[in-house]
Amino acid sequence: MFRTITAIAAATSAALLFAVPASAGHDQNPSPKVASYTYDVDPLPHPATNRNADVDGTVRFKALPNGKVQVKVRLSGLAPNLPHAQHIHGEFTGDNFCPDASIAGTDGLISGPEATPAYGAIQVALTTTGDTSPASALAVARFPVADANGNLSYSRTINVPEAISENLGALHYVVHGIDLNASGGYDLGDAGPSPLNPAFPFEATIPAGCAGNG
Repeated sequence: MFRTITAIAAATSAALLFAVPASAGHDQNPSPKVASYTYDVDPLPHPATNRNADVDGTVRFKALPNGKVQVKVRLSGLAPNLPHAQHIHGEFTGDNFCPDASIAGTDGLISGPEATPAYGAIQVALTTTGDTSPASALAVARFPVADANGNLSYSRTINVPEAISENLGALHYVVHGIDLNASGGYDLGDAGPSPLNPAFPFEATIPAGCAGNG
């Protein structure tokens, strides 16, 4: 349940490595310092379930002249009334992509560790307040919560290392959290604990959608 997850988050300062890809399309801009990238967010294919089949929306990354990055997210089809961890993933080489169903384990679900080689490690934790470093990757209490209809809106301008602001076009957005058993909360259910951190249910950390230039 949400309350259970929030309590765990308050007692756990864990870092989480997962990542994510998607379909791309970026706005033209004469200066890479103010480059803007807008991507469609697509659901990750988990062969064992279609509970995330409706995840849809867009994410926009914009590098501002002052070295900050503005992130805007509009999503639908998420687990209602639950927090959804979201991150910017990737390696600066640009060899990042959203994984397909072929990387799913024997359980028919794509986990964070299975997806990381595709979309890369976490570079930024897209929290609503406070720290945005990878150290906040599992700061569940500070991630946005989807409304009763499964919609999520997020907008924040954040300070990032220069390497991130200058390589936004190579990075990916990933959103996590699927209520696999439709219980109304993140619980152990049939999926068990997260392979990233056993203090969390797998449902809370499973990658649900991905977007990026590849």
